[in-house]
Amino acid sequence: MKREELLIEAEELASIIDEPNLRLFDASVVFDPAAGENAHERYLTGHIPGTVFLDHAVLSDASSNLMYTIPDEKTLGAAIGSLGISNDTPVVVYSTEMLAWATRIWWVLQYAGHRNVRVLNGGLAAWQGELETTENKHAATTFSTGLSPHMFAGKDEVLASITDGSACVANTLTPAMYRGEEDVFYAGHITGSVNHPLFELMDGQYLLPDATLAEKFRQNMTSDRLITYCGGGIAATLNACVAKLVGMEDVAVYDGSMSEWMAEELPITTGSETGLLT
Repeated sequence: MKREELLIEAEELASIIDEPNLRLFDASVVFDPAAGENAHERYLTGHIPGTVFLDHAVLSDASSNLMYTIPDEKTLGAAIGSLGISNDTPVVVYSTEMLAWATRIWWVLQYAGHRNVRVLNGGLAAWQGELETTENKHAATTFSTGLSPHMFAGKDEVLASITDGSACVANTLTPAMYRGEEDVFYAGHITGSVNHPLFELMDGQYLLPDATLAEKFRQNMTSDRLITYCGGGIAATLNACVAKLVGMEDVAVYDGSMSEWMAEELPITTGSETGLLT
């Protein structure tokens, strides 16, 4: 995959911002209740002109006990259409903080069969033009799905992979979280998985150059198939996107990630750095 199939730079976005068919989305999420705001409120304080706020819940399974898991095909297609995205609509998505919120949307749309979607490299901070505070919406349309099932992995495949080596399973969180040293519910890692921190792939909110990213994927890959995971399936999409960018073809995100794995009481390891993917 070429870089321009995943990313768009702010300068190019500025050159196409007035195209009538462009669908521009802010997919930010604020996870800190102490901050006294939510992502939609932040969107209303200033966003790139024409941007629509995209709540991740719209593209998630409302019936699941897990946050942000993929819905069934019919529900997903209807949800994408409700956002004003048709099969030939160009889409650009960005976030205000963690770039992975935007790559999650890229991954979901690609899974659904939409190929013309890109992530704003650097997020909102990269934008040098004016901002607006208008609430924008797009008229609903029809989207026809063409799923790529291999882009998501379930717990059964992950469990098999760590036993038979049929896929390299990579934890995309920090080394401290991987070792179980952080006070979070998903402390530790799936037994047999390696650590591949997403922040090592970025300079701030910008992805590193392609050559640097490729180097980070050349070592310790134990299989031609890669399954990435994190706490809830969001951060994992950034590593999955980068894997595609550097030429890996067989890449999946474990949708339930540690949220499901721990709830099912499946094998967890703490206190080990064995298998650091560098």
